[in-house]
Formats: sequence, C-alpha cells, structure tokens
Amino acid sequence: MKQSIKLTALIVIIFMALSVLLGSCSDDDSSDPNVASVQLNMKATASNSRVVASGRTTNAELTLREVLLGVTELEFELLDDDAAPNEDDDEIEFEGNFVVDLINGTSTPDFGVANLLPGTYEEIELELEPILEDGNTIFVLLEYLPEGATEPYVIEYSNREDLEVEFERDAGFNLDGGSLSQFLVLLDLDKLFSGVDFSSADTDNDGTIRINANSNSSLAAQIKNNLYKSLDAGEDDDGDDDIDDD
Repeated sequence: MKQSIKLTALIVIIFMALSVLLGSCSDDDSSDPNVASVQLNMKATASNSRVVASGRTTNAELTLREVLLGVTELEFELLDDDAAPNEDDDEIEFEGNFVVDLINGTSTPDFGVANLLPGTYEEIELELEPILEDGNTIFVLLEYLPEGATEPYVIEYSNREDLEVEFERDAGFNLDGGSLSQFLVLLDLDKLFSGVDFSSADTDNDGTIRINANSNSSLAAQIKNNLYKSLDAGEDDDGDDDIDDD
C-alpha cells in the first residue's frame, strides 16, 4: 500500500512538473519577438441578417441554410523589404483540405495557429478547390420565398472550379512579433446574391432550383462573379466577427 501511494505521488509530481514546463514553453512562444502568430476564422455575414435555428436569413425572401467552402490554402505574402534573405520565407501559408462551414464559422479540420515572420504582408491569397461532397468547391443551400408565395423554393448553388481570391490593402497587413492576431475571412451573403433574379430560374422535377454550370448557368456565372466582390479579409483582434478598421 505504501509503495502504491509513493508511486501515485511521484506521478503527480512528474505531471505537475511537465505542466509547468509546457506552460512555460507556450508563454515563451507567444512572446517571441521573432514570431507573429495568426489564428484564422472564416464566417458568413449579411447587412440585414438574423440567426435562426437552421441558418442565417439575409432578408425576407432568402434564408441561408448551409454555406460550405472547400479551402486548400491561405497564403500570406510578405513585402520584399521584409522577406528573409536567401530564404523562401516571403510566402507563409495555411495549407490542407479544410471544409469550412460559414454559417457556423467552423472548419474541419480546424485551421489552428500558424507562426509567421513579423512584418507587413502585401497580399493574401485564398485558394478554393473541389474537395467538398459531390466534388464541389462551393455549396450553398437556401430557401427563396417570392412575394405572394406561401411556400419557399429550395435552391442549391454549387461550383466545382478551382478558384483563387486575392486580398490587398493599401497599407498592407501588419503582423507584430510576440503577438497572436485573429485573422478573419468574411463572405457577405447580400453581395453574393446581389442582382440575382431567382424568379427567372428553371425548377427541376423535384421542385428544387439547382444553379450550377449545367443548370441555370447564367445565374451561376453571375454568382461566381459576385463571389470575388463578396469576400474580404483582415484582422479581427477585438473578436466581434467583423474586420477591424485599418
């Protein structure tokens, strides 16, 4: 019995020592002036939105039920003056296969935290690829309730192309060493569907309106063009799900 008690006490002491050591290492990393840490989030937004049980409503006519993106890379490109000499450190990235749920603001797997060189980043590139279910790059499920209707139409928008979006700021994106920056990518749903006339769409036999390269293709092209104007990125260090003012 005494031997068991001594062994338990030893395990507790070792665990406490490891906890202190790991905590110390974590603190050292977060305050390292040579490292700028970035935590990435992606979410959907809309000017007149309200959150409901099963999705986000942009206005009286449209109810967004699901918005998914297949993200494979987010690349931060340093200004030439800040890049490390003779190294490839001028481009730092989150890379993988991330299924991003923009309604809930989650990613599978989680983006985690990336450590970057401190400095000014002139450009950020977002790459989207068809890694979602059914080979989609983007998938949006929404309901459309036109004026005078009693039941909404179900709409599915999908895109299977490789897409690249670039974010730039006149002053660049400044990341300081020894700090953790909350970085946010926002998709404005109002802008995504701006000017899209769903009443002109053809309906499939099951009553669903499908908008893609093969069905209602003109509307699909319009939404794709809107996508580049709908995405924005920047720091959200106050955590209010909005990009901070420059």
